Amino acid sequence: MKKFEPKKILVPVDFSEFSAEALQSAAGIAELRDAKLTIMHVMIEPETSVPYEVYIDWQTVKDDMKTDAEKMLKEMTEKAGVSGISERVLVWGEPAHLITDTAKSGNFDLIVMATHGRTGLPRLFFGSVAEKVIRQASCPVLVMRGDEDD
Repeated sequence: MKKFEPKKILVPVDFSEFSAEALQSAAGIAELRDAKLTIMHVMIEPETSVPYEVYIDWQTVKDDMKTDAEKMLKEMTEKAGVSGISERVLVWGEPAHLITDTAKSGNFDLIVMATHGRTGLPRLFFGSVAEKVIRQASCPVLVMRGDEDD
């Protein structure tokens, strides 16, 4: 068995404290292994039903969401001290699917991500992106578990 030497690490983030901690862990691995980080945030399309009399410019809403996400992603990478060794990616869609597709198409060696540690009804309703990624990923996945009570 050959030694595991990740050179491309994908770090999906949702801007929670949990994902900031996972990014810190990924940065440590990248430093040790001289690996490149790609920090990814998946934006979910806004969905709502509004009365037909209400006019909402959804493109403006999406543009504002993207601008905010770009700013938060930049701040997160700067705070983690990985701006020089990382690439930032923002995409729209379903998180688990896009994370696994990106990992496969980008030939990533490792995914490092956080999970919120939800159990019971919250997990039933929200599902677990991390669990789906673990099941579908084409590369190893390191999951940093957060505690909802923190």
